[in-house]
Amino acid sequence: MVAIAATTIAYPALERTTAVEAAPVAAGPPVSEVLGAPAPEPTVPESLAVTLDQVTIERRGVELVSRSLVTRDPAPKCSGVVTSPGHNGRLPASVLCDLWQAPYQDRADAVVTLFALNDDFRAAFGRDLCLTSGYRTLEQQAALRAAKGGLAAPPGTSNHGWGLAIDICESDYTGERGRWLDEVGPVYGWANPPWAHRGGAGPYEPWHWEFTDAVAAIDSGTGE
Repeated sequence: MVAIAATTIAYPALERTTAVEAAPVAAGPPVSEVLGAPAPEPTVPESLAVTLDQVTIERRGVELVSRSLVTRDPAPKCSGVVTSPGHNGRLPASVLCDLWQAPYQDRADAVVTLFALNDDFRAAFGRDLCLTSGYRTLEQQAALRAAKGGLAAPPGTSNHGWGLAIDICESDYTGERGRWLDEVGPVYGWANPPWAHRGGAGPYEPWHWEFTDAVAAIDSGTGE
């Protein structure tokens, strides 16, 4: 009885195996077609796709963290467009924009680039660039001149009056942050001008930074 039962079980199994082996196999394309067909375009899953704006870029020997990878703080209600620069210390409100640190303002085109520089500063150091001054009216410049004497420019001659300068806190124009600014600031058009360097043509002012191209345009008479 044991032998008969074993035979009964094995026989259906043999039938199933034979049925699978007998199934027809669909013919594929000829080998010549496969070898001659153009390679398909590679596709990247959307979740892995990156653009140039999403990666770290290297410029002037300094790695700048892409601003799309940090929380941006765009200049609020600031177009960056200046149609008329006005007069030193008498800039119209329409060309001024707020900086991230109240109550400071500067000219619109300068502010847009400053916000971009500040984005990378925040990515590098975890906080905003610290400011002590921005645009100054004639009256504000006159008061500063009275208080500081020759360390402050006469009213009507300072680039603060054009909205093209800022003063930076000592904590940020010295040490590691200061070295970072020296390298990265010019990428965004900002620098401590040569006259303000130690031994320069003017007073030593490492805190004083200017929007260089716009200042050059003013100095040459093309920016008025």
